[in-house]
Amino acid sequence: MYEVVAIHDHMRWQKILDLFQVTDIYYTSQYFLSAMKLDPGESMMFYYNDEEGEVVYPFIKRRIENDAPGYFDITTPFGYGGPLLKTKNNASKLTANFLHEFSAFCEKEKIIAEFIRFHPLKNNALIFEKQLKLLPMYETFAIKLDLQDQQPKEQEDKDERSNGENGVVIKKLGTVRHMFEFLVLYYSTVRRREDADSYYFFTNDYFETLISSLGPNLHLFGAYCENKLVSACYVLTMGDTIYHHLDGSLEEAEDSNAMKALLLKIAEWGKENSFTFFHLGSDFKGEGRNISGLKKGIANQEPSTFYICEKVHDTSIYKKLISIEEIDVIKRYRNV
Repeated sequence: MYEVVAIHDHMRWQKILDLFQVTDIYYTSQYFLSAMKLDPGESMMFYYNDEEGEVVYPFIKRRIENDAPGYFDITTPFGYGGPLLKTKNNASKLTANFLHEFSAFCEKEKIIAEFIRFHPLKNNALIFEKQLKLLPMYETFAIKLDLQDQQPKEQEDKDERSNGENGVVIKKLGTVRHMFEFLVLYYSTVRRREDADSYYFFTNDYFETLISSLGPNLHLFGAYCENKLVSACYVLTMGDTIYHHLDGSLEEAEDSNAMKALLLKIAEWGKENSFTFFHLGSDFKGEGRNISGLKKGIANQEPSTFYICEKVHDTSIYKKLISIEEIDVIKRYRNV
């Protein structure tokens, strides 16, 4: 049997997450509220259970704008997600039963396609490797904060002074007060990425919703050189994990030590505030950005692979409504 929970039923949504002991920001209704600014639609949670166990799967249902109305697709939000399992008996039977029931649900709701961004830290993609065609995108990197080198207080003070003398000072900023300063850096960075399309020019409206929805679970840090903000980063926090969300830098700062100092300072702050992991992520086609190598260099954990999956539920309708050559399709299904 299954239950579909709408996003406005916050209490039921959270109760189901609690059943799975999920404290991950990407699965919360608060995060989905901001994500719908990027992928307009209807957020819902599919909760399945049988004698083999339980599955929770939140997603956004989007209307396909075409000459033939009434058809939809679904996507996980920008970031990470995908189905999570709580197995009682047989995991293989549970996944098979869930996929069968979910396919029937999609047919009933006229959902013709599905795009999943799986969660690299939860390894939920590999649970479905025999049933779904997974596409590995890139490796993501993380710092386990309690493995960071311990330094004597005197050395920390010396490093802080040296940091200032070298012209890089890291500050924790107000998420609202400094939003527009961040946006200057963010848009500058996106424009320098030749592979970026308009999807990644997240609007002011998105950031305002992100701030209002996540509240104390959103933080902003900035790196200053000669009193000028040159790099900044929004991070998401919940449970024991900090997630790098979005960053921006002036072009001259991207090749400097400013971003490295920024990320290491966030890790230090996370450790002081009892977080266990700082997930640095990576970048799609990130080999062109030094920040990808930087993240790999400061990580102290084995990398985790980020997988995506595109599943077509109704091939005949999909082919009629959507041409695979359309730019909008690439935007709709390839933005990671």
